[in-house]
Amino acid sequence: MFVKQYSPDKLWSADEYLAWESVQEFKNELIDKRVWLMLGAGLRHASISVNLIQIFHHICEERDFTALGSRACLEIDPESTFVYPDFMLFAGMPQEHFRFNQCFFKDPTVVFEILSPSTEDMDRGRKKALYLQLESLQTYILISQDRPLIEAHLKTGGDWQTVKIAGLESSLDIPAPDCEIPLSDVYRRVRFEETRQI
Repeated sequence: MFVKQYSPDKLWSADEYLAWESVQEFKNELIDKRVWLMLGAGLRHASISVNLIQIFHHICEERDFTALGSRACLEIDPESTFVYPDFMLFAGMPQEHFRFNQCFFKDPTVVFEILSPSTEDMDRGRKKALYLQLESLQTYILISQDRPLIEAHLKTGGDWQTVKIAGLESSLDIPAPDCEIPLSDVYRRVRFEETRQI
């Protein structure tokens, strides 16, 4: 995924952003009242996204969870921040919310971001801080594109702990929806020798 700031000198209200976003052809994020253009994903990013859909299809049916991909908008702060995570899991069926005909969701249980050079600092920095403030969130997962490595931030009690899982022979345990995900499935058909990524 490649991102760049749009009109960097302008602070947007949530209403301005949602009215504008509802008529855009491509998705854009509002983070701390600033708009960021989402300009596309490379092969590895797209392949990992498809793999996540395949992995969680049956898991969600069996455990009454709902999986939503990168076209689903998430409200983090109703006045300043709306984002498009790469993948989300919700306990049960999430409610659709609308403002200015823009659909968005609230209260995810798990959020996944697939790291790219242009997004990694934001995903590890400001977005992480914002995600971890969500009362509903139990797990925040960062997936590397260039090697089999996943970093999971897990809520235990009121605290967050970080676990790193590396290697295609390893698996990631996600407490809710209580499942174990082999990294070999996450990275199926992903070629690490290709060096160019966005």
